[in-house]
Amino acid sequence: MSLHAGALEPESADADALHAALAELAALHTGRPALAARTAGTVGQRVEEAGGAGSGALDTLLVVVARLAGTGDAAEGLFAAELTVACGRRTAWTGPWRTQLRMLRQHPCDDVRDVAYAEVTAVE
Repeated sequence: MSLHAGALEPESADADALHAALAELAALHTGRPALAARTAGTVGQRVEEAGGAGSGALDTLLVVVARLAGTGDAAEGLFAAELTVACGRRTAWTGPWRTQLRMLRQHPCDDVRDVAYAEVTAVE
């Protein structure tokens, strides 16, 4: 297997490489929804805590998230949802991340929709 921690660093990867690494990681969770949710949460937390990443990394992540969400796969969708939440929080929910969250709320997997609906982007 070619997956390593450096492959998950948005600053050091292009969209294709990062997508391939995350899709490979998600494939290891096929049929294991609880494990997929935990791992996706860990990946999202790691990205959220890496607050110094620049806008280039966020643009790369936006492309990757859209690809992961577009497959309809539960594990890839969970990764997309957690990454969307992490990046949305880091950007104070700028337009592209709000749009991505709305799209994830329509995902075919219930667990992915749950993650997306659980996130609050603005308090009234």
